[in-house]
Amino acid sequence: MKYILSAVAVLCGALLLIDPARISAAVGAAVNTCLEVIVPSLFAFTVLAVYLQSSGLYRLALLPLTKPLSKLMRLDEEFCAVFILANIGGYPVGARLLTTLVDEGRLSEKNAGRLLCCCYASGPSFIVSVVGLQVFGSAAVGMVLFAAGFAASLLIGVFVCRFGGRITVVQRETQYDLSAECFIRSVMSAARVMLTVCVMIVAFSAVTELLSLIGAQAAAEHFFSILGLKQNSGAIFPAVLEISRAAALSPEGAAALPICSALLSFGGACVVLQVAAMTAGKLPLKGFLLSRIPAAALSALFSLTGLMLPQPDISVSADAMVKAQGFSVNAGMSLCVLMMCIILLSMDKRGHLDKIIE
Repeated sequence: MKYILSAVAVLCGALLLIDPARISAAVGAAVNTCLEVIVPSLFAFTVLAVYLQSSGLYRLALLPLTKPLSKLMRLDEEFCAVFILANIGGYPVGARLLTTLVDEGRLSEKNAGRLLCCCYASGPSFIVSVVGLQVFGSAAVGMVLFAAGFAASLLIGVFVCRFGGRITVVQRETQYDLSAECFIRSVMSAARVMLTVCVMIVAFSAVTELLSLIGAQAAAEHFFSILGLKQNSGAIFPAVLEISRAAALSPEGAAALPICSALLSFGGACVVLQVAAMTAGKLPLKGFLLSRIPAAALSALFSLTGLMLPQPDISVSADAMVKAQGFSVNAGMSLCVLMMCIILLSMDKRGHLDKIIE
């Protein structure tokens, strides 16, 4: 294996030297995507989800939803709250929350791996803004895609929790931490998630271009054309690698909606690696990876209800509009957020920046 990886590394280095401008352009586009789309749509939800769990407020705030879910999923209400936060917070949030419970000794690694199968989804902000509006030009379609993914996660969760051993949590007295320190810790934790996500997206932009240089993109495009998906044959493979590339999908054809929904449930190879990084080897991922197949199929099936919605006429693609905007105010604010994340992560416990100064 080490010889194969060494050969791949040498090949990648050679390709980087052959066409550096193309790789640089792809990396630049990925950075712009992080600033324009990923940070605005994910950061606030991540902070909220982590803070609700750290403060203990999630058990109280989500009580009207967790009670019926607990009976349906045969799951403790606290885990039902984690399920809800994971499915509205964004892909890495579920892994982050479950890993915290494992670190606290309240959830076994095996059961955390089982719950990860359903505590994984794209948040509504990302789906509506990236796919709903940019691809289909409709927020309503985006909400249908979110609902389809949520329903798929719910069915996967019911199956996982009702079959096999009962998933239990080590109970403890509910303590609410509403201090400023709790909020700061939540922001710093969300900052780690955000930086991991953005760095992985940028790295995968280079990987996608390298695969394109060796002909993988052309082969994938030919394969999907044979399957009758000609309108999106060139956009599916990049989205399989990195889900934000789903913004390049075409809304034409009845298959566009289920394709988008399936891709969103899978999340892309980049997000899968982000989850692996978040769990740091503490959660088994085999079941999670296998669950992506039925989740994608169920999500695609449920999304067909969106075909009944009126389809707007999109005269100008969102991608073109983003390019016309250049370095927008949105990107500038996102850059400030990322800089704040770096500063927070560099502080010691007393709030000093000695690491940066040194």
